[in-house]
Amino acid sequence: MIDFFSPKGKKDTNKDKTFEDDIVLTINRIKTGDKLLREEFIRSYTPYVIRTVSNLTGKYIDIENSDEFSVGLSAFNEAIDSFDEEKNIFFFKFATLVIKRRLTDYARHNKKHCHVYPFTYFEDKNNNYFEQIHLKSEIDLQSTYEIRREIELYEQKLRDFGISLEHLAKSAPKHKDSKYLCIRIAKAIADNKELFSKFERTRNIPKTELLKLLKINKKTIERNRTFIIAAALIFGNDFNLLNDFLDISVPGGDNIERSTK
Repeated sequence: MIDFFSPKGKKDTNKDKTFEDDIVLTINRIKTGDKLLREEFIRSYTPYVIRTVSNLTGKYIDIENSDEFSVGLSAFNEAIDSFDEEKNIFFFKFATLVIKRRLTDYARHNKKHCHVYPFTYFEDKNNNYFEQIHLKSEIDLQSTYEIRREIELYEQKLRDFGISLEHLAKSAPKHKDSKYLCIRIAKAIADNKELFSKFERTRNIPKTELLKLLKINKKTIERNRTFIIAAALIFGNDFNLLNDFLDISVPGGDNIERSTK
């Protein structure tokens, strides 16, 4: 077993850098196709995945029956493949972000709860040093960079439609039911490839097609044009971080009733 947690032959003052350098070297070897090293690496950091999932969900984790743990383990494997050392971000901070994102995706579609064991059952003294360095905060440089990048791209998309962020902030429906209806309309546009393609090409809401597809009032679309466009751009361009940040989600089922507002 490789001792991932305790680099040898280095002074304590260099532990942080040495630890991360060793992790990067290991990940690079894994990316060359070393399947056995990947398995060993994932097995060694399974306690980290368990603790991260537990912290993010606020629940103890039963690794035998927890869907969240399976999602977290898959996300950790995904983080290995997508990690970019040139961004100067700790791998485990990046992995935490990926796990958080995948758990968020999972939670949107599932409301199941599992029986759990106390997390102390999985305690490992070797994890203490690792956690002190790498799990101090859920908000890290990688997430900040990605959010800023999404905002830049989103602002450009909005400008294409003649919309500014300031305009958008004033256009959100004031009533919760109206907001949810507009979000569902935007989701319907984004989920239909032909509609979304026309939407981006013409830079306008395809009202004729929507009225045939959904039981909605034409005035609802006209009155909430800006907000519907803004939400459709988030859904259609997979701006997942903005989706979370702006709380743009579709509550309840997929049925859309006729609006008289």
